[in-house]
Amino acid sequence: MRTALALALLAAMPLAGGRRDTVRVTAWADSGTPLHPSELHATLNGEPAQVVAARGPGGGLVVLLVLDLTQDLGLVELAKESLAASINNLPAGTLVAVLRAQDGLSVVLDPTADRAAIKKAIAELPVSGYSGLLDSVVTSARIADAMLDKANVRVAVVHITDSSIYNYRDDYINPVVNGSDSRDISRRFPEGLIREKISKLEAKLSAYEAPVFIVHLSYRTDAMNEAYQTGLMQLAAATGTTATFCRSRAEVPEAISTTLARVAAHYSLVLKVPDRPPKMLQVQLENGGRVLSYRSRIALDKE
Repeated sequence: MRTALALALLAAMPLAGGRRDTVRVTAWADSGTPLHPSELHATLNGEPAQVVAARGPGGGLVVLLVLDLTQDLGLVELAKESLAASINNLPAGTLVAVLRAQDGLSVVLDPTADRAAIKKAIAELPVSGYSGLLDSVVTSARIADAMLDKANVRVAVVHITDSSIYNYRDDYINPVVNGSDSRDISRRFPEGLIREKISKLEAKLSAYEAPVFIVHLSYRTDAMNEAYQTGLMQLAAATGTTATFCRSRAEVPEAISTTLARVAAHYSLVLKVPDRPPKMLQVQLENGGRVLSYRSRIALDKE
């Protein structure tokens, strides 16, 4: 299929090598008032950094909607209906691509502003297979960054998932090696494989500039899934955003609508990198006394 081939080629593109002269930082004005670029002051590792551009609401926006839906059909249908309603509230001209995370990231619908086509793609998406969020989150971020590099728009990734750590092709459950030995480290750290996987993904995501949002439709309370869900929060935070978890069906519509509204409201600030920067940049932003939320760290070396 043409879209799947295009996605594969884009994901395989080598990222620009050498020193980066600028970085993009995701930010919001928490008060709901707009940022004023003329009043924006930025530092990178304590050194003043020039704000080269500030792209925000009213500008172009591309949303990569990655669906990772495998389990509760009733919950999934509610999520699909909520997505359809929330997409109506996105700014006119917003382009939405629909992707499926299972069995390798694949394109269901190319970026389009056609709301009817977007809703149809979401409604017809199959619900089956293994969970795929952990296997697709870096690839989706890579694609979003490639789009950022090619167009003067904002790009965001939104993962909608009902995933369980027990429903991945890879086994992330750390087996107890010696059940009779109380000193067996696998008894004390059963979440070790999950944390190791999250740590590796977090390190990769810290270098990508597009924000990655996660909405989880079904919060689970067992220890292994709690470790997994904590890891999802770490992955979102690595790109300056949040992961939202629904503890009941009633929370699903609000979680989806709030997340898409935050996507539409974000600013993509382009900052000039100082000479001889370290591998990890610490970001600080001020904007005329407004309370800002923003990505505070970004790594310079992409995978």
